[in-house]
Amino acid sequence: MKDVWEDWKLYERLVARLMADQLSTEFCVTPNASVLGAITGVKRQIDVLIEARHDTDNSRRIIVDAKRRKRKIDVKDVETFRGMMEDVGATHGYLVCPHGHTVAAEKRAQTAVSIRLLPLDHLEDFDPRTWPRCSRPSCKNGRVFWDGYPEVSPGLLALDGTAAPRRQAFVHSVGKCDRCRVFHVSCATCRQILCVPEDDETDIGHQCACRLPWFWLASIEEDERGAQSAELHLVMGLGEVRTVNRRSLSTA
Repeated sequence: MKDVWEDWKLYERLVARLMADQLSTEFCVTPNASVLGAITGVKRQIDVLIEARHDTDNSRRIIVDAKRRKRKIDVKDVETFRGMMEDVGATHGYLVCPHGHTVAAEKRAQTAVSIRLLPLDHLEDFDPRTWPRCSRPSCKNGRVFWDGYPEVSPGLLALDGTAAPRRQAFVHSVGKCDRCRVFHVSCATCRQILCVPEDDETDIGHQCACRLPWFWLASIEEDERGAQSAELHLVMGLGEVRTVNRRSLSTA
């Protein structure tokens, strides 16, 4: 099947890529996200969702709307976007467009919304078809969007059983499919890519071919308001668990 990408989809993925490259590692990025609106009670499609990476915290949620249009962003676009922000509980939002915005739109945006210019010529050397294909059997044409690079440095033991000063670092890439949103992990050492679903209750964890003393496991968690999110965990020895990626779910 030919892998054809619409112009708007390419623009959205480019915005997601640039956001992930520029943000602090404390945040994770999900392209083509879906969040349940607290006011409307319906699923809201979000071009790019930015959230806290390491804990079940939705108080710092940021959303991005990538508008690949031939006209400028106007005040109605900003008002519609602010309504979505309120519905999904976003503290800040970005409107990204290739042709600028009107003066009225800038005034309506105020401090809660930032309007950014991203010209279309930035798409010339951008091709998400080079991203790995989603490993989930039921997913068609999904691509893996990497947005985190956790490093694992287990302590090495000396011959007498004491901790050796030298530590070996193992680097991984973590991310999600841009279509079905399932988590993926790539080991930089053995090059294996793991698919780690959060909705499999029988899942006991995933290890790459290196067979090192840790594994990856995904779960569904709730915040204090009952909002659910999928979380990807790195599980190490002695009960150490690190949350390395997450994404909000569109169901309560």
